[in-house]
Amino acid sequence: MKVLIILSAIMETVLGVPKLNISTVRPRAQCGIANSPISVVYEGFGKIENYPWLGTLVYPRGDKLLSIAVVLVSKQMAVGPAMDIDKVPKIDFRSRSRVILGTNCSGPAFRVINYSFHPDYAKSTFSAPTIIQLAFNRKLAGFRPICAPPVALNNAQFYAMTLSNDCHKSRIMVYKMAYVKPEECQEFYTKSELDIDSMWPSHVLCARAMSGKECIWRSGTILTVRQNGQWSLVGIGVMGPGCKAPSRFIDYTVYHLWVRNSILRIGRPAVTKIADNNIVLRRSLSSVQRFGPCDPEETKAVLFTDKTSIDQYIPRKQNRVSYNFTVFANVDYSCVVFYVRNRTPKRKELPKIFLRRWCTSERPICYGMSYLQVDFYLDIFFVQSIVYNIKVYGKELKFLNIKRTMAYFNEKKKSPEIATLTPPTSKSTTVS
Repeated sequence: MKVLIILSAIMETVLGVPKLNISTVRPRAQCGIANSPISVVYEGFGKIENYPWLGTLVYPRGDKLLSIAVVLVSKQMAVGPAMDIDKVPKIDFRSRSRVILGTNCSGPAFRVINYSFHPDYAKSTFSAPTIIQLAFNRKLAGFRPICAPPVALNNAQFYAMTLSNDCHKSRIMVYKMAYVKPEECQEFYTKSELDIDSMWPSHVLCARAMSGKECIWRSGTILTVRQNGQWSLVGIGVMGPGCKAPSRFIDYTVYHLWVRNSILRIGRPAVTKIADNNIVLRRSLSSVQRFGPCDPEETKAVLFTDKTSIDQYIPRKQNRVSYNFTVFANVDYSCVVFYVRNRTPKRKELPKIFLRRWCTSERPICYGMSYLQVDFYLDIFFVQSIVYNIKVYGKELKFLNIKRTMAYFNEKKKSPEIATLTPPTSKSTTVS
């Protein structure tokens, strides 16, 4: 089992070990404010309408509706369990899936722009978070996200919230939680024969409900802390034992920095080296970075393809060629695939490619990626003759001309009617 990394500074303070000598909390925006008219939190049944950050990602599959629990962490970003989201077909995930917040499935649904798995997913664990970026509209602006993990604690209490498996119901369950030590958590899962290495999060919290019986929780149950009237997210549940049994949570106090940085890096190129001879590049000015192989939905619109045969010019020695590639501002690159193979399949040694930044400016400028146009060059090293392939998928963006747009709206705008004013008639006075 992976090493348990526990949020000791927070969990141990509230749930069983001496308190920290901290009395102040960082001031935060209006996040984590519940809609409940009362300030007391009762365990047991609750309504999702009281917690606007709780949500469900739904995807129609035949006559059934697949639902995944998610939680809103910023105005346009939700997070959820990666393994559940990975199971949803990606051929039309963005076009057909919707996220419903703060209500059951009958409420307003928000379109998904993009998603991004954490790099831990599938490499070191199947229990990792995923970012789901939502399309912004006026209705979404009215939903308050849950707060980020606090840096200090003051009269805090931990709760777990789990949604109903039927998204048409507004019912949720609220549990007051107690901290479980790492060795106790490990022992429970070993005795229960549930100690599967790939299911342990890389960063994990363990907690159990303070009352009730043992049960099974769905993925996406959230572990929260409430203090000073605000709710903060500290964990995302892994499917498995819950209620009175020790439950595992993905430690969001570690991953929330990844979410924040993903938001800050919108517009920067994202490069993934699939293999020594295969590189994938993405760049979007409006959506979060995504890594890994292209999904079917990203490869629907082809912008450019090319295949070039390259002969060796130095026999039996390493050869090198370079190709330039520029990322332009007016194109949304959903996926760019660079692939090189030997012309003769019998050759065991594969060619190698490296994508490098081409820049003649000073180093600080060259290291930056937040520019509308970025120049790259591709280095290819090979021994035998090769075939170089490039496939560019995406769409060309249309930018508005501000002057022409304002002129158009001014022409269409109706001027207010001005009433015709008649000066009052003065009465003549006769003096006798």
